[in-house]
Amino acid sequence: MAREELGGVWCTCRSPGCGAPFCWGRGLAWAWLGLGVVSVEMAPKDIMTNSHAKSILNAMNSLRKSNTLCDVTLRVDDEDFPAHRIVLAACSDYFCAMFTNELKEKDKPRVDLQGLTASTMEILLDFVYTETVHVTVENVQELLPAACLLQLKGVKQACCEFLESQLDPSNCLGIREFAEAHNCLDLQQGAELFSLKFFPEVVQHEEFRLLGNNEVEKLICCDEIQVDSEEPVFEAVVNWVKHAEKERSSFLPDLLQYVRMPLLTPRYITDVIDTEPLIRRSLECRDLVDEAKKFHLRPEIRAQMQSARTKPRLGANEVLLVIGGFGSQQSPIDVVEKYDPKTQEWSLLPSIARKRRYVATVSLNGRVYAIGGYDGRSRLSSVECLDFTADEDGVWYSVAPMNVRRGLAGATTLGDMIYVAGGFDGSRRHTSMERYDPNIDQWTLVGDMATAREGAGLVVANGVTYCMGGYDGINILNSVERFEPHTGYWSHVSPMSTKRSGAGVALLNDHIYVVGGFDGTAHLASVEAYNIRMDTWTTVTSMTTPRCYVGAAVLRGRLYAIAGYDGNSLLSSIESYDPIMDSWDIASSMGMQRCDAGVCVLREK
Repeated sequence: MAREELGGVWCTCRSPGCGAPFCWGRGLAWAWLGLGVVSVEMAPKDIMTNSHAKSILNAMNSLRKSNTLCDVTLRVDDEDFPAHRIVLAACSDYFCAMFTNELKEKDKPRVDLQGLTASTMEILLDFVYTETVHVTVENVQELLPAACLLQLKGVKQACCEFLESQLDPSNCLGIREFAEAHNCLDLQQGAELFSLKFFPEVVQHEEFRLLGNNEVEKLICCDEIQVDSEEPVFEAVVNWVKHAEKERSSFLPDLLQYVRMPLLTPRYITDVIDTEPLIRRSLECRDLVDEAKKFHLRPEIRAQMQSARTKPRLGANEVLLVIGGFGSQQSPIDVVEKYDPKTQEWSLLPSIARKRRYVATVSLNGRVYAIGGYDGRSRLSSVECLDFTADEDGVWYSVAPMNVRRGLAGATTLGDMIYVAGGFDGSRRHTSMERYDPNIDQWTLVGDMATAREGAGLVVANGVTYCMGGYDGINILNSVERFEPHTGYWSHVSPMSTKRSGAGVALLNDHIYVVGGFDGTAHLASVEAYNIRMDTWTTVTSMTTPRCYVGAAVLRGRLYAIAGYDGNSLLSSIESYDPIMDSWDIASSMGMQRCDAGVCVLREK
């Protein structure tokens, strides 16, 4: 076997031209251990164990620290760091190119490095020899650029993972810029997604106010901003301009065109935007405000006014869940289906533990709750929760039961609480409402309604809970009550124009929509909308299909009516309502026909 002496280390590798003092050859390996060199014979299929690799790294690090067998010195900030060329080259493409190509540093005993500090160099060398790095808030801003410079991918990845774990509304824009400057694409994307998800909080911080106009434009024109309305977008633009009004006021008209003002409520346009001095002083801004007013005043020409400003933002990564209900086999079911509006496809999630029809559902803080219902034998007080913490598809488990049994109850959320009102326990209809606190897993009874109701809709708007329609055991109802949490009392508001039980209810753009239901004679396709500010009802375009025991939800700026019973058969179809065009369109159908199902929207991470 040919042998070639290189740097005092004998290589017995069969590979022609090999010049590495630390070399894995065809069936042979050299390793530095302690102060000597050991040849280790290896069969082709043998694998070096983690413990063996670790011992080699530890030995080489000891050699470095004692300046033994080191063949290069790195000079950083007038401080010397002895090292081994082969180890540096094996860990870093930067050093590999330096020591294996015809560069002037190839054979120099000392190499001067610029652009990093001595303390950072020590951390990087520790990583090279130990595979470990301790990233902190104090060192990450120096460590990441240095790791990029020396092409130490492991340190770069560790820094990016650390920064992503530190993302906050106050720093995500700065981290995004930092990541972009150092070509950390995954971190840059993560910071961008974070800024879109928490946009209303992000724009309250100094980082946003210090952005340039191009960066502000890029952010506010994005479809994926997660906002409940355009109000925080408008306010973000105005506050950014006011932070340096003299220098920035000229940018306002250009930025304002990316605010979707036609989607704001008329009251906000007249009471807030119209009174803003920055707007009043700009003719270009006034033209955009006039466009928004015209959009509201002339609904018959909205089709001709379509533009990016009239399209709702795509917002959160939201999916629609349909849970339980009454299936084609004429019995309660446990099937859970998920609809993704981006792909318009349905998929199955884990089934609920107990079959339920007349079930109420809500989502709260990333969890889904199936509440009460009827299992074919009795009305239920039990509650199940679908949690996605341990499994991406979710796992169902039981939480505390309600104080009373409820089928066909209304359910909604306010703050971090779940509210359930009305329902039927098998013998009587309830006037009671109770509230669930998931932090302590406890239900508490709150104020009673004036009227007992099952099949009523429950929804929160502007911090107030509304209960609409239903059946009191004798009559189908058109009455509406509202609960003010600050006083703990219910009061009546204007009734619906049509009596409805088993209707779907949802809040969209300052209006509560009530879809379908049963009026005592017919299954309804009609839809009406309640203006919460004016206390008035307006009839809008009817659905394409009559639907009783129908679910309703708002998804990506549209109102969805899901499944139900048309008077002849159970439905698997869903349809969506465009409030701008006042029109309904059929969407993708579910996998199965059902009514009495629980429906809610879940924001996925």
